[in-house]
Amino acid sequence: MPEQYDAKTMRRSQTNAFGLGNLRFSPRQSWRPFRAGAHVTLTQIGLFIAFLIFVFPFYWMVSSSLKPMADIYIVPVQLWPTRPTFNNYLEIMRLIPSDEIDWRGGISLNRTLLNSAIIAIIYTIGSVFLASLAGYAFAKMRFKGRNILFLFMLATMMIPNSVGLVPTYIIMAMLQWVNTWFPLIIPGLATPFSVFWMRQYMTTVPDEMIEAARIDGCGPFGIYWRVVVPVVLPGMAALAIFGFMGNWNAFMGPLIYLNKPELYTVPLFLALLNSAVAARPTPLNLLFAASFISILPILLIFLFAQRYFIAGLTAGSLK
Repeated sequence: MPEQYDAKTMRRSQTNAFGLGNLRFSPRQSWRPFRAGAHVTLTQIGLFIAFLIFVFPFYWMVSSSLKPMADIYIVPVQLWPTRPTFNNYLEIMRLIPSDEIDWRGGISLNRTLLNSAIIAIIYTIGSVFLASLAGYAFAKMRFKGRNILFLFMLATMMIPNSVGLVPTYIIMAMLQWVNTWFPLIIPGLATPFSVFWMRQYMTTVPDEMIEAARIDGCGPFGIYWRVVVPVVLPGMAALAIFGFMGNWNAFMGPLIYLNKPELYTVPLFLALLNSAVAARPTPLNLLFAASFISILPILLIFLFAQRYFIAGLTAGSLK
């Protein structure tokens, strides 16, 4: 008996020495690492499938823009052009479809790209500047009726844009702004969303910095420009990207207010290339090339400003 007891005691002491004496394994616990790995794998597979779904139309547009017209209709479908050519891009840049759409006045893609760039740049700079000023006033200035005015401004976001199309057109006609770029720029310089966006970023600026600048003799605009703007620059960059993309892709405004061909923007030009008013439809390979050229400025801006864009989106969550 003493020898048996000593052997059991020795086994217990050895087991406890390795820290395994009190462990209890159950089937559910043994399956947890496998379930966690399977969950991660399924998530990655789902994300990859979603990536393919979203990227494939863009890939097909680029691939078709490099194909001759005959290769687009080949069966089975060619996922990659066997005879790639850049002549489609050169041809669409030289195309002046006055012989196809008589009343368009021979406007080209080059001219519409320039028009869209001028409108989008002016709109972006003006909207970011005015929205940041309004956001600074709502966030850091104390005046009577500030909260009521801010809530009233937010309430206008619930009104659909289509409700104001007719009244806005009447106002633009009274101002004689039809067939000009003013209706595409002026009404959207200070939207409720942009003011709300900048106001939320202005609240993250410490009041102590503003008080210190005020003690040093800075005026209201000096505080805004020298103290507040450097702090909220990521938010302004993100808002600028939103504004540029929205204005560059805008179609309804140019369709309503622009009737002169020399004022057309890129979306209006693309919509009319293969519309019913064309006497001869534009080849698909040229349409794909024009579509890729139209989104290329947005891609470049997003790639170069990606750091500021991500910083602007995540700044509020890293306080």
